[in-house]
Amino acid sequence: MRINRVVGFAIAGILTVGTIAQAQSTTTRPQQERHATRRDARGGRGRAGLLRGITLNDAEKTQLKAIRTKYAAEAKSLRESMRPTMQELRAARNKRDSAAVKTAWDRAAGDRQKLQALMQHERTEMRAALTPEHQTVFDANVKTMEQRRAEWSKNGKGERGGRAGRRGIRGVRRS
Repeated sequence: MRINRVVGFAIAGILTVGTIAQAQSTTTRPQQERHATRRDARGGRGRAGLLRGITLNDAEKTQLKAIRTKYAAEAKSLRESMRPTMQELRAARNKRDSAAVKTAWDRAAGDRQKLQALMQHERTEMRAALTPEHQTVFDANVKTMEQRRAEWSKNGKGERGGRAGRRGIRGVRRS
């Protein structure tokens, strides 16, 4: 009986020391890794979501790499031209100035449409570079992404309805 108590206390002590050591650890995962984990949990975004379930052969890999580099510079220049307007938009949101948000959003509409058209052209070329078997999977992935995008825009940022979270101001759950 006494041996069982000693063994029990020893196990409890080991578990406690391990928990305390882990809680005091100062190492954290890098921010990019945390965001990547969240992105993977949401089902992937961008090109990675388009190629989900497809194992590319070497020829497809080289063609897709060439397509990405072809469109990367143009997309980057469009994003750079949108940056000041988007910063104004973010500042207006932080100030809760809905009129300024709307004007900044409307001002960026042309560049957003250009960027969407560019992404559509890239997607079309990516699809053409794939084998017919891979094209069917690619088409299914495109359809899934479009459904998610439609749900996101319909509900306003997915399931949360556009809110930052489901908790109230002080973190107390509302009923």
